Amino acid sequence: MTRGVQRSAAWSARHRPGFMLAEALCALALAALLGVACATALGGVRRAMVAGESRARAERAGIEALEVIAALARDADSVVVLGDTAVELTVRIASGVVCMSDSTSVTLPPVRVATGKSLMARVQPVEPGDELRFLTRDSTRSPARWEAVLVDSVGERSGESPCGSAGGYVDAADASALRMRLVPRVMPVSAGSGVRAGTAVRIGRRGRLALYNAGRGEWMLGWRRCANGTCGVVQPVAGPLRTPAAGGLRIRERAPGVLDVSVAVPGIAWVLAADVTRTDVGR
Repeated sequence: MTRGVQRSAAWSARHRPGFMLAEALCALALAALLGVACATALGGVRRAMVAGESRARAERAGIEALEVIAALARDADSVVVLGDTAVELTVRIASGVVCMSDSTSVTLPPVRVATGKSLMARVQPVEPGDELRFLTRDSTRSPARWEAVLVDSVGERSGESPCGSAGGYVDAADASALRMRLVPRVMPVSAGSGVRAGTAVRIGRRGRLALYNAGRGEWMLGWRRCANGTCGVVQPVAGPLRTPAAGGLRIRERAPGVLDVSVAVPGIAWVLAADVTRTDVGR
């Protein structure tokens, strides 16, 4: 009886359910194949995400370039298309009225006031070489027109006179606010009859938008300030874009006051384009 029990226990040990060596190897091989397939699928998804992000960044760079060109050209006082790969324009940096004028200079109301509203707006400091425009009228019958002169020097003055509260240009609390005094290179011919207290004035800065090589094979849209016939150091504003030969930037004047602008970006097959209509104020 004891011997029979021992034989039964030995037979059970040999025939217990479980994996044999061949089955284990097959399972391992199948797991490896599944792992490779999952890794390949995840790698493909990751590559697709990276490519999508790259296209989105490239498209965003092109849109930013179009927005910069449109913002500067829309309200510019003058726009000159150079060939079809650059544009030179005068960007407005200040506007307001004249509060005092003499034969050599004009004084403008304070930009910052504590009470009331300022009669001057300025987004950048005025510098020599900027363009000063007066809305002048030679006679009561002739239409008003903008006359442009270059700023020769810029100064500031304070005190009640000129442009004080007595003339209505500031409140009494701002009697000591700083006023800007500009000396043009030459006063307009019609200055004697056209430039006086209350004359509308605009100040612009001339510059050029064009592609430039930023190194490492990248081309950027850049802005260069131009004064006295020379342009300064380029400053990047948007990009990267394609090379000029590959249509990185194309500008043409389709009609008076209407610009066709297109940009091409590396990594995108299509071209981004926009129509820019200049405002009547800027012309």
